Amino acid sequence: MNGSIANRRAGPESRGDNGQPRFAEFFSGIGLVREALEPIGWRCVFANDIAPGKAEMYVERFGADDLVVDDVNALDIADLPLDLDLMTASFPCIDLSLAGKRAGLAGKHSGTIWPFLDLVEAQCRRTVPPLLLLENVTGFLTSRGGRDLAAVCERMAGLGYCIDLAVIDARWFTPQSRPRLFVTAWRGSPERPADRPPSRLRPPALRRFQIAHPNLPFVDLAVPEPPLRAETHLVDLLEEVATDDERWWLRERTAEAVGSMNPRHRQRVDQLLAGQRDGVATLFRRRRNGRTVGEVRPDRIAGCLRTPQGGSSVQFLVDCRSGEARIRPLTGREYGRLQGAGDFPIAVGDRQARMGFGDAVCVPAVRWLVEHTFLIFDEAVDDSQALPLAAAASLHEPAEHQRELFAP
Repeated sequence: MNGSIANRRAGPESRGDNGQPRFAEFFSGIGLVREALEPIGWRCVFANDIAPGKAEMYVERFGADDLVVDDVNALDIADLPLDLDLMTASFPCIDLSLAGKRAGLAGKHSGTIWPFLDLVEAQCRRTVPPLLLLENVTGFLTSRGGRDLAAVCERMAGLGYCIDLAVIDARWFTPQSRPRLFVTAWRGSPERPADRPPSRLRPPALRRFQIAHPNLPFVDLAVPEPPLRAETHLVDLLEEVATDDERWWLRERTAEAVGSMNPRHRQRVDQLLAGQRDGVATLFRRRRNGRTVGEVRPDRIAGCLRTPQGGSSVQFLVDCRSGEARIRPLTGREYGRLQGAGDFPIAVGDRQARMGFGDAVCVPAVRWLVEHTFLIFDEAVDDSQALPLAAAASLHEPAEHQRELFAP
C-alpha cells in the first residue's frame, strides 16, 4: 500500500455481537455521515479522508481509532473491515458542479469515485455489503450529458445492486438551500414501479435520466413525503456576536458594499432595515461585469454553504436588526447549525470550521433518508435474488476500461 496512513487498522474486524449495522464512510470529511447515522443505531467501523484539516475535526468529535487519513487511491481492501452493511461515499463535487469546469468523472477530484467502486467490488468478493449510498451535487445528473451518472450506475448494477435516485434539499430540514443527489443501492431485485411521475424527491430532470436509461435497474423505494420546509429560520441559528467584534465589517466598508449593489439587492437591504424577513439575510460576493458586488438572498434561509476557497465562496450575514446594516462572515458554529450539527465540537478557527462544514452533508437530510430507506431492510437484507458477482460483472465493462472512457 502506498502513501502515509495516519491511523491504519491492525486488520479487518468481524461483526460484533451487539447487532448494530456496520458502515464505512469514504470521503468522510469531518464525519457528518457518522453524525447522522450513529444516533439511529448504526456503527461506523471505518472512515477515510485525505484532508488533514478535516481529519483534525473528525478526531475531535469521534476519536482516531477508525479513521485512515490518506488518498482513496492508496487504500487496499485489506484495510477495510469485514461484514460491512453499508459503504458510503460523499465524493468530491468539484468536477461535477455547475459552478466548475465540468470535467466530470474524468476530473482528478470527482474521478475518485472509481477507486471507491474498486473497493466496493473487492469487498463484494469477501463479504458483500448489502447497501451503498452516494451523495453529490445535482450537477451529477447532467454531467457529460448524463454519461457520468450512467457509468456509475452501470458499475453498481454489474455488482448486483438495484438503484434508487433521489434529490433531497437541506431546506426541508434546516434553513439552508442545499439540493443534493443521493444514489441508494442495495443487493436484490425489487419490482419496478409501473408509473413514475415526477415528485419533490424525483424531479423531472431525474425522471428524464431514468427514462433515457431503461436498461439500468432503477426502482423507487416507498418512502414518505419529506417535510415541506424546516421548522427554523436563519435568525434562529445565529450566534450573538458582540458589536465590537473584529469580524464585523467597518461602517465604511459596509456602506460601500450596499451602495455598489444593483437596485434589486439594495432594495432587499432596505426591506431588512424595515424589519422584513427577521431583519437578517445572507450575502454572497459575485463578480459581475468585471467588479465584485454583494448579492442578498430574498428569503429567510441561507444559501448553499461552500468551502471558503474563493472570493464568492464565503457566506456573509447582513444584519439590520439594530436599525443599521452590518455585515460579517457567518461563523463556523453557524455553518455547523445550518448543516444540522449544532452540537459538533469546534476547537479550530472559523475558516477551518467553514471548510469542514461547507464541504459536508446535511445531517438531518442523511438521517431522514436512511431512516426511511434502509430501515426497510431492518430485519435482514435478502441477497438471494442478487446476481452472482462473477455473472453480473460479465454484463458490464471492466473497471479499467470504464476509466479509459472518461479519460481527458
